Amino acid sequence: LQMNLKSVKIINYGYLILTILLPIALIALLGFVGYKFFPDGGTGAVICFMLPTALSVVWWLFGPSTIWKLRKKAMEQQLDQQGFTRNQTFYGSTHTVVVDIRKGVIALLFFWNPFESFIIPASRVTKAWTDYGAAGSGFLRGTSRVSFLFLIDGIKLRVDTFTSNQRWKMNDEHVLTGISKADMWVQVLAEAKEASELRNGTH
Repeated sequence: LQMNLKSVKIINYGYLILTILLPIALIALLGFVGYKFFPDGGTGAVICFMLPTALSVVWWLFGPSTIWKLRKKAMEQQLDQQGFTRNQTFYGSTHTVVVDIRKGVIALLFFWNPFESFIIPASRVTKAWTDYGAAGSGFLRGTSRVSFLFLIDGIKLRVDTFTSNQRWKMNDEHVLTGISKADMWVQVLAEAKEASELRNGTH
């Protein structure tokens, strides 16, 4: 497998800025054109003001998510071509985590850095744990987010296995499923780390 020796980079700020600001710049530019060349209104002005706004909204709604889906498929194809066995895959909203347990290798892809995948030895994971997100006490105790977290090169990655805009009781089925998934992934990462260290003779 071709490893990525660089530090994990969750956000490509150039991509983030272009994704958000480029449509705004287009709206401003065509708005200026409409104001300059169609001061009395009419079809030209409507097109200059309305079209870029409509296109920008469509882009914000579907553009980044479509790129994200395509890049996930591309990464999986790349992994398969390199002989990576996808024992476990987690498709988070902003993180994709794929683990080859026997080889002790982890592949990572991030929503805001979709054009750079990271294939790294699991030995670079220094810690992994579950965060139940519990808050409150007594009958008010509950959570709105369950995650598994892990450190790679000192960078903390959080992957949600349960999220909600309201607090759910800790014994709710949805919460328990999220906890079970998070605990399983902590175990998967531990097994992959052990395999990686054994392969590299560092265990």
